[in-house]
Amino acid sequence: MKTYLLVLLSLILFITSLTAQVNRGADYKPDYKYAPAQLQYDFTIFRWLLEKIHPGLDWYTPKARLDYLMDSTYALLDSDSLTERAFYQLLSPIVAQIHCGHTILDPSYFYQDLGKRFPLDLKFVEGKAYLRYNYMEDQEVPLGSEVLSINGQAMPELIQELFRHIPSDATHPAGKYATLDEDFQNYYDLLIAQPDTFVLECIHMESKEKIILKIPALDSDKLRSYNKRYLDDLMEHKTLDLKILHEAQTAILEINSFYPIDIKFERQRFDKYIKKAFAQIRSEKVQSLIIDLRRNGGGEMLYVNELFSYIAQKPYQFLDRVEVSTNKEVSLASLRELSKLKVHNPRHVAETDSGTYIVKAQYYNFLEKQKPKKYPFAGDVYVLISHKSFSAGSFFATLAYAENRAVFVGEESGGGAYGLNGGDFIDIALPNTNLLIEIPVEKWVKEIPNYPDSKRGIIPQHIVRNTMKDLLIGKDRVLEYTLDLIYKKKE
Repeated sequence: MKTYLLVLLSLILFITSLTAQVNRGADYKPDYKYAPAQLQYDFTIFRWLLEKIHPGLDWYTPKARLDYLMDSTYALLDSDSLTERAFYQLLSPIVAQIHCGHTILDPSYFYQDLGKRFPLDLKFVEGKAYLRYNYMEDQEVPLGSEVLSINGQAMPELIQELFRHIPSDATHPAGKYATLDEDFQNYYDLLIAQPDTFVLECIHMESKEKIILKIPALDSDKLRSYNKRYLDDLMEHKTLDLKILHEAQTAILEINSFYPIDIKFERQRFDKYIKKAFAQIRSEKVQSLIIDLRRNGGGEMLYVNELFSYIAQKPYQFLDRVEVSTNKEVSLASLRELSKLKVHNPRHVAETDSGTYIVKAQYYNFLEKQKPKKYPFAGDVYVLISHKSFSAGSFFATLAYAENRAVFVGEESGGGAYGLNGGDFIDIALPNTNLLIEIPVEKWVKEIPNYPDSKRGIIPQHIVRNTMKDLLIGKDRVLEYTLDLIYKKKE
């Protein structure tokens, strides 16, 4: 590490001579090549940020492995000039190896505003890709068809290459598939190719015959945006929704987001809605509760605690601990935005006997034992999860699993079983290439006694998936299976 600090100091001395070589704003060109010294400087900042700030850098990958990746990548930057896209392709595998879905590397905003993209969304089901949405107005495509290859590259090979660059929690691919469901266009553009035409070999869903589709790339802000269907999905499904199935004496509580802004979008308040929902559940003598988190990508962790307090049967530990990278302020005086950086107020941090740093319990009251509500729901609880259940959405599953308070149905969660890196975030644009790096500053840990694999997500006791045909016709196989479980228990 000392070598890198010396390199950093020497680069700072002459980086001002490179500032005239800007590539941004109206002058931005995606094929602009950055000099080796500029790339080395950005990489040094990139590495420094991760090693100084990230609280769980070696949670899933040993430090020696990450050091090797860092060193070998830096060694590639001493001779050739590279475009922003090529530089991204070198850095993204390092980020992917951290196995943290909240550690994100994005191209610059200038890059994101330009270029044609693949005009279809794909849906990934059990490792296979299917045509899900069509953004073209003048060309129909047979939705539901399985995609075998794109421009001659077989989908298994293509998926494997994309996975090498895409970050996700833990060591399982669920979160990566969720990312490709939403942003296949941008990752194909960044990591594979930028053709004017896409030739797709497919199997038609109905006829089962092989077909060839020729699809033109489109210049569209919608296609270039990330999470492009997020608002569309919110419009189709309420953020918070309660249904009572009186015949089954069952309530279905759908929570599609824990984000305050999403809840406010529908003019709702989380605590008020949940309180009213459980009052109704109690008054209608509901015996079984289904909590549906299959579309929940996260949000406010305090909402997770609030929700769980309505089903907890005894005092519980919401979190085992919150870790941070250091008990000192972090400063890199050469960069204005980092000169007064605080990972966490040192007064709120304690050093453990093992040398790690944890946030003191008195700083976060949810580190103390939590109490159930006065009249918590005492019936059976079923939690529906999927590969899109991430962050706070996945953490609720972790909490309910650890406290043995629910039966789980669906797919393995996109979030890690033992918690997540999150809390506050540091967002920085690298000085020369303007690549965007987002780094969490807290590691929220909740251990599950006797869980079979701490490096996976929450694995349901009942693994059930909707097929591509189910999605197109509106059939919900997962919910139907759960209701069958409830009916059979009543027999």
